[in-house]
Amino acid sequence: MRNIAVRIVTKHINNWDPEYLFADGAPDDEYESEIAKIVEAVLKSKDEIEVAEAIQDTFGYFFGRDYDFEDCYSIAKNVWKELYG
Repeated sequence: MRNIAVRIVTKHINNWDPEYLFADGAPDDEYESEIAKIVEAVLKSKDEIEVAEAIQDTFGYFFGRDYDFEDCYSIAKNVWKELYG
């Protein structure tokens, strides 16, 4: 389950690219640390709201700025749906 979660979270976070790092030529694993923390939350969360909070908190911690909850929730819903159906 963990490997599947890593693949799904990576896909959605990289597609979102909240810091626009890929446009500047960042490597595909640029968000690897953030993704690892989010995957842990996904596997422990009871719903997509908890995942959204984890995404918001994780990116806020790593990049030192606030992220819109609705943006994070949109990503979380997609991850949750793909992982848990």
